Amino acid sequence: MVHKRNKHTYHLVLAALSAAALLGGVFLVGQSKVQVHAKPVPSAKINDLPISDEQYQKASASDLAQMIRDGKVTSPELVKHATALIKKENPDLNAVISLREDKALKEAAAMPDTGQPFYGVPILIKGLGQRLKGESNTRGLLPLKGQTATETSDYVKRLRSLGFVIIGQTNYPELGLTNVTKSKLYGAAHNPWNPKYNTGGSSGGGVASLAKSIVPLTTGNDAGGSLRIPASWSGVIGLKPTQGVIVGDDTVPSTVNFANAKNIADLQKYFDGMINQDNKEKLVLDPPKDLKKYPIAYSTKSPVGTKVSKEAIKAVKQTVKFLRSQGYTVVKKDAPVDGKKLMMTYYTESTPTGTSANKMIKQKTGQNMKYKDVSPMTWALYQADKKQPQSLEKQVAKENKLVDKQMTAFHKKYPLYLTPTTAKTAAKNSDPAYLPKYTKKLHKISKLSHKKQIRLIYDAWLHGLAKTPFTQLANVSGEPALSLPTYVSKQGLPLGVQFEAAKGQDQMLLVLGQLFQEKGQLKFLDDYQAQ
Repeated sequence: MVHKRNKHTYHLVLAALSAAALLGGVFLVGQSKVQVHAKPVPSAKINDLPISDEQYQKASASDLAQMIRDGKVTSPELVKHATALIKKENPDLNAVISLREDKALKEAAAMPDTGQPFYGVPILIKGLGQRLKGESNTRGLLPLKGQTATETSDYVKRLRSLGFVIIGQTNYPELGLTNVTKSKLYGAAHNPWNPKYNTGGSSGGGVASLAKSIVPLTTGNDAGGSLRIPASWSGVIGLKPTQGVIVGDDTVPSTVNFANAKNIADLQKYFDGMINQDNKEKLVLDPPKDLKKYPIAYSTKSPVGTKVSKEAIKAVKQTVKFLRSQGYTVVKKDAPVDGKKLMMTYYTESTPTGTSANKMIKQKTGQNMKYKDVSPMTWALYQADKKQPQSLEKQVAKENKLVDKQMTAFHKKYPLYLTPTTAKTAAKNSDPAYLPKYTKKLHKISKLSHKKQIRLIYDAWLHGLAKTPFTQLANVSGEPALSLPTYVSKQGLPLGVQFEAAKGQDQMLLVLGQLFQEKGQLKFLDDYQAQ
């Protein structure tokens, strides 16, 4: 039996399901290996633009819109070029799971110029959480293969109004539950820096496409780091805005929809265009005039007590050195939050995801989910939610309120908080999301008490969490956080650093990001391939 929940918990569940977990789309060609084009397109067919490959590769989304207006290139030409790049690169990346080339070409040709900031620019949207009517909508669940969306979400409607032309959907893990992009339905997304490694998750397909300069901006969502983790592991910029300020998002933590890019000015313009006007008062819209007067705290300590790599620590220390060279005050100080307790609460809140997944599966198949058809964690959350006592609602709300209070006080002294985005470089695709000893236990989780179920879920997730323990705090607190690609390891893999600010201070992060970009601190794949 599914326990009834109060209004607070209901909204938490909706927030979790709206993006972290349960909305999306797919075009499936084969079960374990998804490709939108079976054979790579010869390079001669790629270079078909009136601008050079280098111009396209280096152009921001704003640059491309201006080129269209200046008559240097047309929107249909850009769409053709981007889709040709997908067909060339996707057999190696497995980043794009659906392609709508014909529809996109018609939309590009028919789009009037009404002053949109991204007029005619091709974009890839995440297959999860951002519904597009008529396109696939499987949530990454194998039993929902072939399901399509019956409506377009408000978020997608808004991004279209900004002038973007949607050319396809990107890869993600089942329900967006893991920090790596791989699933039974779509297979693994391969890191463009080294295909033996994963892109990160859950917005992994998008960042892989972005890192390879297929398009200048890709969308995603973030309930525990899903925009920032792949940004760190694939070397792009990832912003998780303040909770509830983006159109379509709930005001209760922890899920937000936004985007990844390689240009801060693009993210600023996109942020301005995607604001929910009903919640605009939550934002401090005027950018700070002098960031140097704000002390920055930094930490390299894992909030859950796990190991942080020397590379991640070095990335933060290099950032501290740069900031001090620019006149900033940077102080070593950990956030005042019990990380282990935070994650136990976070996992407790996640159990309704399993119940919702089962409901959708049953609606389509007439049967409850089967262990063999879903991930071990989807199964575990479904079973644990059956035993979740209603009395936990008040405790969860209390814990979340405490985190909010602690971080609000912390930011009064330290407006910005710097950490590694991830504790190490990208995981290998051969590395399982959950260790085998735990998958066996998760299969039999229904036999345990609820308390032991949540403990097992924590233990099973720890293998992945240890790689990315820094991102979840911003989701629980509702604060904005920005991952910047500032470091490349000796092995040639990128790492990001993360800045977190008080709720509503998104502009502070964007201004800081602009400083890093202007001073040449950001490291992208394009730059390394050109060397």
